[in-house]
Amino acid sequence: MNQRIESLYHRSSEPSEIQPNGDLLPIAFKELGTASEELLVALEQLAEQQEQLVESRTQLEAERRRYESLFEQAPHAYLALDSAGTIASVNRAATRLFDCTQGLLLHKPFTILVPIEARREFREELKRRQEEDDDQEWQVRLYSPHREPFEAALTLSMERDAWGNIVSTCVCIRDISEHQRAQAQKKQNAEDLFCDRTRHSFSKGENIPLQPDALWLVCKGWVKLSTLTEKNGEVIMGIAGEGIPFCRTLTALPIYQVTALSQTVELTAIPHRELAHSPHLAELIAEGVTQRLQQSELLLSVCGRRRASDRLLTLLQVLKTIVGEPVATGNRLSLRLTHQELAEASCTTRVTVTRLLSEFQHQEKITIDNTNHITILE
Repeated sequence: MNQRIESLYHRSSEPSEIQPNGDLLPIAFKELGTASEELLVALEQLAEQQEQLVESRTQLEAERRRYESLFEQAPHAYLALDSAGTIASVNRAATRLFDCTQGLLLHKPFTILVPIEARREFREELKRRQEEDDDQEWQVRLYSPHREPFEAALTLSMERDAWGNIVSTCVCIRDISEHQRAQAQKKQNAEDLFCDRTRHSFSKGENIPLQPDALWLVCKGWVKLSTLTEKNGEVIMGIAGEGIPFCRTLTALPIYQVTALSQTVELTAIPHRELAHSPHLAELIAEGVTQRLQQSELLLSVCGRRRASDRLLTLLQVLKTIVGEPVATGNRLSLRLTHQELAEASCTTRVTVTRLLSEFQHQEKITIDNTNHITILE
């Protein structure tokens, strides 16, 4: 419109024989009418956009209130931290957990909930987990002025801007002190049940006989549960460690043998009739059987892989959950299996296992130390 007005101004200031100045007035009115219509259209579009913005704002406000309500009513304690690590918001469960009002927590550094002697280490670990987006549970000791220190499990969830900078961190806090006390009591009960029982020792590679009227419970070391194929090939059915039971009645296989894998294996025998008269003992055995069942399903998942490399890699991941020990670079398998045993468990040949382990090392998926223990790298 400005260009049209400027054009009319120039035409009016430069008279022409072809078009007198008096003829500019109808043209001007026509241009002004067109401009007026365009302005009306623009106003209608602006009004429509304004309505959309108001509707969007209303929806966003409703969403904000809904999520705020969910945050407030969450069963676990939640704290929202700003980019500086200061507590920006607190839900009701957190105030109950720390036995204080929101005002005592808001705008305070998160580290005030950590004992003074552990704050430096806590800040370093918090920074590391934020940088790596580590959402794994993190066990720490917390406290508040109104309650005794307690063990808690923290889970972090970070929100970042377009440049990757942390805008806020949501911390979920679970009080696990009761769970730890219950676990400690259960462990004590188990020790009381087995402290006076006779332990039977077996050496590595020795076959362990199965008793018809009793089950074995592993007290120390690892044993291999296996069967034989028609061509005398061995198939690993499980690896039993401390607290895991095994016996003839827990399998339907006609050929079932148990071999000591550790240098020293200690077992205790529990008669079947005793289980019916001891609820604590029956509960302990049931937990061990559950672990055996879960382990068997993991081992079955290995056989479902078509490629030998995938089967072996899956087997190593399964072994990590069974006998893995966390180390700086990943998880070290505390149990040393031969290439033949790995081949039998992954349905391939010993030569193939040797070749694949070498490839995994070059691919930096695993390392093998001078004692032939495998470490699965993170």
